[in-house]
Amino acid sequence: MVSLSCDDSFGPYAGDCRGGFDFTLLFEESILTIPITALVLLAAPCRVLYLLHKNKVKVDSSRWLYCKLIGFLISWTRPSAVATRASLPTAALSFVTSISLLCLSYVEHVYSYRPSTVLILFLLFSALFDATRTRTLWLQGYNRPAAITALIATVIKIVMLAVEAIEKRRFLRPQYRALPPEVTGSVLSHWFFSWQIPLFRAGYSKHLEIETLFPLEKHFKSLYLQQLLQTAWAKASRKGSHVLMLTVLKTLKWPTMSIIFPRLCFIGFTFCQPFLISATLEWAENDSDSDDMNQGYGLIGAWFLVFMGLAVTSGQYQHLTYRAITMARGQLVSILFDKATDISITAADPSAALTLMSADIERIDTGWRTAHDVWANLVEIVIAVYLLGRQLGIACLIPVGAAIFSIVGSVIAVSFVMARQAAWLEAIEKRISVTSQMLGSMKGVKMCGLTDVLSTRIHALRNDELRISGKFRRLLIWNMVLAYLAPIFAPVLTFATYSLVARSRGGDNNLDINRMFTSLSLFALLNEPISSFVTSLSSLMGSVGSFTRIQAFLNTDIRVDGRIISHGNKSEGSLTTKSLRSEQEKDSVSSEKDSNLQKDSLFVNSLDGNCIVVKTGAFGYDTTQKPILSDITAQVPLGKLTLVVGPVGSGKSTLLRAFLGEVAVMAGSIQMINSEIAYCDQTPWHMNGTVRDSIIAFSHVDERWYQKVLQACSLTEDLAQLPKGDLSKIGSKGIVLSGGQSQRVSLARAVYAQKRIIILDDVFSGLDMHTENAVFHNLLGTQGLLRQLNTTVVMATSRANRLSYADHIISLDGTGIGCEQGSFDKLTNADNYVSRLAVASANWTFNQATASSTSTEPSVDALVDSEVILSDEAKDDSGRRTGDMAIYLYYIRAIGWIPSLIFVFAICAFIVCQSFPTIWLNWWAAANAKDPFARLGYYLGIYAMLGGLAIIFLVLSTWQMIVTMVPLSGNSFHQSLLKTVLNAPMSFFAATDAGVTINRFSQDLQLVDMDLPLSALNTFATFVLCIAEMVLISVGSYYTAIAFPFLFAALWIVQHTYLRTSRQLRFMDLEAKSPLYALFTESVAGLATLRAFGWRDALEKKHHDLLDRSQRPFYLLYAAQRWLTLVLDLFVTVIAVLVVVLVTQLRGVLPTGLIGVALVNIIQFSQHLKLLMTFWTTLETHIGAISRIKSFTSDTASEHEPQEKEQPPSIWPSKGQIVFDNVSAGYT
Repeated sequence: MVSLSCDDSFGPYAGDCRGGFDFTLLFEESILTIPITALVLLAAPCRVLYLLHKNKVKVDSSRWLYCKLIGFLISWTRPSAVATRASLPTAALSFVTSISLLCLSYVEHVYSYRPSTVLILFLLFSALFDATRTRTLWLQGYNRPAAITALIATVIKIVMLAVEAIEKRRFLRPQYRALPPEVTGSVLSHWFFSWQIPLFRAGYSKHLEIETLFPLEKHFKSLYLQQLLQTAWAKASRKGSHVLMLTVLKTLKWPTMSIIFPRLCFIGFTFCQPFLISATLEWAENDSDSDDMNQGYGLIGAWFLVFMGLAVTSGQYQHLTYRAITMARGQLVSILFDKATDISITAADPSAALTLMSADIERIDTGWRTAHDVWANLVEIVIAVYLLGRQLGIACLIPVGAAIFSIVGSVIAVSFVMARQAAWLEAIEKRISVTSQMLGSMKGVKMCGLTDVLSTRIHALRNDELRISGKFRRLLIWNMVLAYLAPIFAPVLTFATYSLVARSRGGDNNLDINRMFTSLSLFALLNEPISSFVTSLSSLMGSVGSFTRIQAFLNTDIRVDGRIISHGNKSEGSLTTKSLRSEQEKDSVSSEKDSNLQKDSLFVNSLDGNCIVVKTGAFGYDTTQKPILSDITAQVPLGKLTLVVGPVGSGKSTLLRAFLGEVAVMAGSIQMINSEIAYCDQTPWHMNGTVRDSIIAFSHVDERWYQKVLQACSLTEDLAQLPKGDLSKIGSKGIVLSGGQSQRVSLARAVYAQKRIIILDDVFSGLDMHTENAVFHNLLGTQGLLRQLNTTVVMATSRANRLSYADHIISLDGTGIGCEQGSFDKLTNADNYVSRLAVASANWTFNQATASSTSTEPSVDALVDSEVILSDEAKDDSGRRTGDMAIYLYYIRAIGWIPSLIFVFAICAFIVCQSFPTIWLNWWAAANAKDPFARLGYYLGIYAMLGGLAIIFLVLSTWQMIVTMVPLSGNSFHQSLLKTVLNAPMSFFAATDAGVTINRFSQDLQLVDMDLPLSALNTFATFVLCIAEMVLISVGSYYTAIAFPFLFAALWIVQHTYLRTSRQLRFMDLEAKSPLYALFTESVAGLATLRAFGWRDALEKKHHDLLDRSQRPFYLLYAAQRWLTLVLDLFVTVIAVLVVVLVTQLRGVLPTGLIGVALVNIIQFSQHLKLLMTFWTTLETHIGAISRIKSFTSDTASEHEPQEKEQPPSIWPSKGQIVFDNVSAGYT
């Protein structure tokens, strides 16, 4: 009866019952059962209504569903004994809840494609609390049937939990089975990242491809993210300097805010650790009472729950952070591309835009990784200082002062970060811009012998970049020193202050073992947020600067199209992109012609038979300057050939671009019947791909029409010489094409598109006479394709031989004021520019066979098979999975062995000076136990000296890596890359996308300059620190050392499995960015062409596809890292529980001071082991940049063959003559 009266009290501890180590039954029912049941009772109906209202049926009913329902019914129909005054309410509430859960289980199973989160969480916590209640009933002893019933019910709940957590993919309807496993996984699958197991299994056994990775979920799709940001950006005020960042945060408020709860839970579990250390040390010291082993078992359970909670909450808040980063990346890259295709051609700078898309996005990524740590670190600092105050009194203000000093110093440093980072990025942008221009003109560079000149110039830009970045890198050292000052010296000053105050006051409040190591654990928990706050704030401010740069770009003025587009009797601005192309291709040219004539009849009335009318127009590229052309009045007749002529520099191209809407209309007007125009620029524009891709581009495929266009543009015979015909690669910017071939492919694209208007800017200038004659008559002769289609052709020309063929001529006189127009006969009979040209009469007769046989247009031998030289992206690299230690040696050799050894020595000395004070404090505490405050100066002096040496070696090691070694490796790798590229044969540029090569000089070198050295520094330092901490843990609990080999073996298996997948994901992440960057630069370079054709929407869709493709490895790499972090946390949990088990089972055997050393180092080891594996895996993925550089420099062929050793005589060349004697030349 004593037990019953005890259990009917609230407690919560049953002081006189069951040894006091238990809750009262009333507490368990009223606190552990009723609240959770009531919450589920409120949540279940809301969830049911939501699913029924919002969702469609996603899962078919099955026997699995009915088994779950029966299980729920059984778990709630058990008899319940009345033991307390809360037993009846508990039973009644449970019965009502059971009905709700039956309904919820059915609806969740049928209407949701993932297991029920509500049910799983309820079953998890309910089973945990029921186990506590079952233990109480069992220990009561007098009501065994109730205890057995409670035990059975708890087991059933555990089984139901396992059943409910099973993924429902095999039961989903077919349209939902392709969803990514993260979407269909349970909340437990999310907590423990088990949804990634199929990915690791595949990555371990085979080479991964992007197409085989998990698909993106809806919220990661670039189109969805772009629309989300664009809608908010359109409504935002653009006046502030941080509007873009705030707008992104607003659109991602829920993904961003969802991080807060697990981050707060992580803080809570973190600060349970000092209490556990204090309780464990107190229990270990009090070894006289042998009857309190239950408390020892309780300590084991508490350590397990706390470290398990740390593992789950750490993984969740970090994973949610990276989800928000992935969404922000999708938004920013999408809106950057959208803006880049909207700006004017004068403001379009491919290199500047690419820098924003690559370097600045990376900076934002880095800053956002720890953005939530800024506020969380402040919370942790406050809590840690408060708890220190409970241990050390007024001395707790010392670490506050140290923290303030570090923060103020960091803020001062941060004020310089944005300016120095901006200067560095500008230097990168300048170098990449020049490099990109060089790669786009390699044919001319090699023909003119400019390789040495450009090599010297670009390497000088690289040296300037490294010199400018040195200021930023020295600032990083300052930040690192600030980050370590407080962790190293705050304990020294605090313990000194406490000891001096305690000695002056007298008494026994000396630094005993419990106080010493509890305080030391709090210092460890204080040091982490202080250090993290300094670095996180610096990274965050760096991302703010990148947001500012992107915002400035987004605020750039867009192209203003001043044309007036007439549709029938209506007029409107030409922002329309609706195509006039027929939805279905016609079977013949004649039927196409009839269709087009019917269209023209709709528009011709408003322009009096013209398709373009200019009235007193003035045009220029800069509205603040004088117009290039003014007082222009001209017409372009519909369906006719109009030639634009004039001296060099007279403004012919400007007038054509005015027709395209690419230059400002500063006065007058331009009226047109259609805004979609086929356009050939004077410098042909091509996207990397095959000949067929370049011609068809984004038009509809019509094979019959395609063959006619090839024949008309005299490309048939050229393509017949190729093994792959029109599927041969043309290289970036059509680099492998001759000038004439490039023009003809561009012309073929314009003809194939079948636009009603074609504008040609001197397209025949690169053709020889015979080829030009053939192409002209095939297209514009009496039976030419364009004549048959009744196409309006406007062509600027520098040649006078075709003026007599024109139906209409617009003549510019070179003054930029006014023009003359009319027929050829009219203008030749007047005193003007045309009349002064000696032009023969038109000869419409044309012999196709003669033209073909006598054509002297260069052959297409330059078009090489893309399989001849493959970029290292396409190569099957087994090192992607297994890695290669030779890469590390290659990196060290680029730095030098002596600088590397100096760095290793400095790091080891730093770690020794940082770790040994734990042992020193144990000796100090032991001395205090014998004689308080004895030799205080001696212990404090040595302690302070160790801290000072640690700072000195920290500065030495970081300076050696960041200031000395980075320029050495950066110069070496850049020189190797540049030399390789400049010595590569033209076949390399034919087969390798320029975007891939640019990626070597941009992202790979960016990794070499910043990410890789920091990863190497952090990895090696943390590795040595973990070794030191394992030694200290073994010293405190020497039996734990026996388990380390087994833990190492398991750890090796984990990292081996992880790295085989993560390496591949990192390679895919880098590779997927190359086509994205290439499309970006090519699109900006060809804005006039793309907008003229009306292909902007199609191009944006292609960009969305490439971005979505890039997002898959980008996101999954981060998710895989979180899986690794969780597994490492679980390893630390095992070590912590093992140590506590040994402490409780060997009570009185292990010295209390050494137990304190072990427990404090477990807390630090848990942090540092995660950091080690994170840094290591980051290093392994970043070293991929070195691997790519090594492969690139070793596998790329050189045009300088080993046998080319002959030196020309000193007087060579004796005369200016080149003789070809029976030469066969080619690129393969």
